[in-house]
This record gives sequence, structure tokens and C-alpha cells, in this order.
Amino acid sequence: MGFYASWVHGNALTVESPENLDRNGHFGWGADMQVKPGKSSWFHIPLPTPVILSDARSNLIRVFLMFKSEQGSIRNVHVYDGSSKVQEFNDLLITGEHRINLDSVNTFNLANPHSVIYGIGVTFFYVADIGFDSAIPPSRLILASAGGDYTT
Repeated sequence: MGFYASWVHGNALTVESPENLDRNGHFGWGADMQVKPGKSSWFHIPLPTPVILSDARSNLIRVFLMFKSEQGSIRNVHVYDGSSKVQEFNDLLITGEHRINLDSVNTFNLANPHSVIYGIGVTFFYVADIGFDSAIPPSRLILASAGGDYTT
């Protein structure tokens, strides 16, 4: 059994509802999004996908999101292979600094290895906190990178 890890830089991040953002920034260190208070959006990032490894189909076993959130949270993470949904991670409320190390918050283990057919995409739903006071800092989502672990 072979093992393969594949990562993509946060600059590959795309936003589904740009009208809900005050900033859609891409920098050398990643994507930096400022979401309007009380607003939300799905974000999408494609993973470099080794479909065949050592003459066998690869199997995705987990994905990673290296992120930081301020005044908001990731509520859902969905994993796709092409247009087919592989697995959903729902009812989440994940926040904080998770760009530096892999941990239980930024690692999403699939229930079963998935035999890759087309290409892996990770989609996640981010919700900004509601701001009632102008002194509350804006909601900020930073994505440094995303990755996946594969086996054969």
C-alpha cells in the first residue's frame, strides 16, 4: 500500500457569494476574506488529485483545511469527487487559529476510504458573527492551504 499527500495553496480559494464579502483578497501567504456581519458564503478549493498511483486507483482518506477565523466560524465541510459528494461534515462550529499545525479541528477523516474517479474538491460554509457594535472587529477568514491524504 502506497501513501501520498497532496496540498494546494490557499490562493486557489474561490467564493460562491462574493456579494457577502467586504474583501476577497489573495496574497502570497494565502486567501484573506472579510465577510460582512451576519452574512455567509460557501468557499471552494480544489485539491491536486492523484487518480492513479502505482497502477492502482488512489483512495482519499482525509482532507485538511489550514485556516484562521476571527468573528466567524466554519459550519459545514463537504468533500466532492467531481460532481459527486463523497462525505459531509455538518453541524460544526469551528473557529480560531489552525494554520500552523494539523489538529483535530482542521483534519476531516472520511468514514471510509474513497476511490477517486475525477478530482477532489473541498467546499466549506463560513458564517460571520453578527456585529452590534462598531468596535467589534470584522469577520475574517484566512486560508493558508488545504490538502488530502491518499492511499493505494
